[in-house]
Amino acid sequence: MSSISLMGAFALQMAPAIAQPMGPWLDEAMPMNVEEPVRKIGVCPKTYLAGGVQLQPAPELYWIWQPDQAWGRPEMIEVLTRAAEEMAWLMPEADPIVVGDISTRYGGFLEGHKSHRAGVDADIGLYWGEGRMHLGGFRDVHPKNLDLEANWLLIRSLLETGLVERILLDQRLIRVLKRYTIESGELTVEEAERVFPIGYNRMWTHPAVVHHAPSHKEHMHVRTFCWAGT
Repeated sequence: MSSISLMGAFALQMAPAIAQPMGPWLDEAMPMNVEEPVRKIGVCPKTYLAGGVQLQPAPELYWIWQPDQAWGRPEMIEVLTRAAEEMAWLMPEADPIVVGDISTRYGGFLEGHKSHRAGVDADIGLYWGEGRMHLGGFRDVHPKNLDLEANWLLIRSLLETGLVERILLDQRLIRVLKRYTIESGELTVEEAERVFPIGYNRMWTHPAVVHHAPSHKEHMHVRTFCWAGT
């Protein structure tokens, strides 16, 4: 399916829900409980990437830092392309998203990372100012300079794929994003608690998605599930 047709499909799907609490949609987007991924989603290899797909250039949608480190499982590539297409429709005036490291072609150790070995982890830049990204690389973003609307829409676009297990981000940025979603009416308090856990909780069994991680003031780290049997 072409980018244009995909964007059209997302437009029809998303248009009625913009600027409204998630409601039933949240149940579809949130990770399942700790036992579910093993039974319904499958378990990813942890140390290598088999059957990897390279993220292809699409400068109108996203910028790729290092193509030789932009290999991922099909689920990750789908998450990135779908979220980028949705952002291009929701905020056409904003910069394309910046995609940092995913994995090398066959996975394994990637210098500078503890993860990024199996094609299920990707680093994505943050919006600052008015939908701007540092297209030359990641840079720290102070909470007062964070584009709250754009970053929330990016997180929402990622979650809507139903394939995102965790998003890691600095707690100070999480705090202002969470407050924005409540004050803007994007989420109810209860919904915000389901997306953004309280405090510095990084437990992988915690049902919320956006968790604190140090050294994540300039990008968000996204981890996806694996499809069953692959």
